[in-house]
Amino acid sequence: MKRFAYMLLASGLLASCQNELYNDPVKDHEVEQGAYIHGQDQTQIFLLNGDSQEATGPRIDLVKPATAPVTIGFSVGDKAQLDAYNAKNGTSYTLLPKEMYEIASSVEIPAGKVSATVPIKLKKVTFAAGQIFALPLKLTGAGAHAIGGQSEALIVVDQATETKVLRINTGNEIATYFPEDILVPQWTMEVMVYRTNINGALAGTKFVGASDDKSEIYPVVGADGSFLRTGGTDLTLSKDIMPLEGKKWYMFSFVYDGANVSVYCNGRLVLNQPVREGDYKLGGFWLSTTRGLVRELRFYKVARTPAQIVANVWKTVDPTDPNLVAYYPMNGKKYDHATGKVTEDETQIWDWSSNGRHFTNLQGATFVQNGDKLYRFPLPATK
Repeated sequence: MKRFAYMLLASGLLASCQNELYNDPVKDHEVEQGAYIHGQDQTQIFLLNGDSQEATGPRIDLVKPATAPVTIGFSVGDKAQLDAYNAKNGTSYTLLPKEMYEIASSVEIPAGKVSATVPIKLKKVTFAAGQIFALPLKLTGAGAHAIGGQSEALIVVDQATETKVLRINTGNEIATYFPEDILVPQWTMEVMVYRTNINGALAGTKFVGASDDKSEIYPVVGADGSFLRTGGTDLTLSKDIMPLEGKKWYMFSFVYDGANVSVYCNGRLVLNQPVREGDYKLGGFWLSTTRGLVRELRFYKVARTPAQIVANVWKTVDPTDPNLVAYYPMNGKKYDHATGKVTEDETQIWDWSSNGRHFTNLQGATFVQNGDKLYRFPLPATK
């Protein structure tokens, strides 16, 4: 009987210790006031090169309503914090220069409220090619204790894109074949589309030589469900997992890490599933003949990180990235790697990577703008 009692006591102590290890940090501040950064650890702001803008940064929350006004202090511009973030997430953000912003060192949360956003004024932000700025922010406490693990964030300042896009208006296949097979142990493929009727294939890989269906990448999307055929497997995405509708822009990202495939829609992870291990053999690329608009077909020979996927949803990417197998902005322009010069040329779908794997036959596809204006990305916020 005593032994049984000791066992109960021991199990109770173990449970108590486990509870201490896995406490919710917010619950720890039910008596003491605490502050934390709400939601994701980065806030993105887009503007055109050279523009100024008043914008909103991250939201700071209290664990309970303030009984009196609470001032929450924070530090900004810590390069070590940014370096640590870049190293962890595979990003290469540049610290936003001090002359390009104004920001306070605190915000006040009024009595009875539980949150406030951090305002920032951006001043004539000038980007170099492929450059993304970031301003790290860290809570320092002051009127409330900063909750560990939820006290840091980045304000990411990126260049908005104004561009033409490719209109598919033909039933003929648009494809490019490589002169040699390309083996990749990992890969990332991304493509953005807009269609009146969303249903149809997107883009994918061609077979050559000894290629087999285990190297196929064949995504099909639809309002009633989607699927990705790859690695000899059909991966199903129900409309509940990835709801889609016509007359909207979507960026689809597919990532293979050597064994598993992840699928993202507009930067949101919707599926992660094992397929098979081993290299993929690439023979070329094709574009869907489904009528609509398309831009930004990218293929990397590495598995891009979730942070990289999110950061590059709406934008053009760095054409000098050595991990690019091919990169098609589909903007009616070509890029000269020797000079860095971009010129208008709508005779082909130009590969902006250093590999020169162009789509040389448009098959009737054309480069178009949005009425009398260029398309702008990211899309304007809708209410």
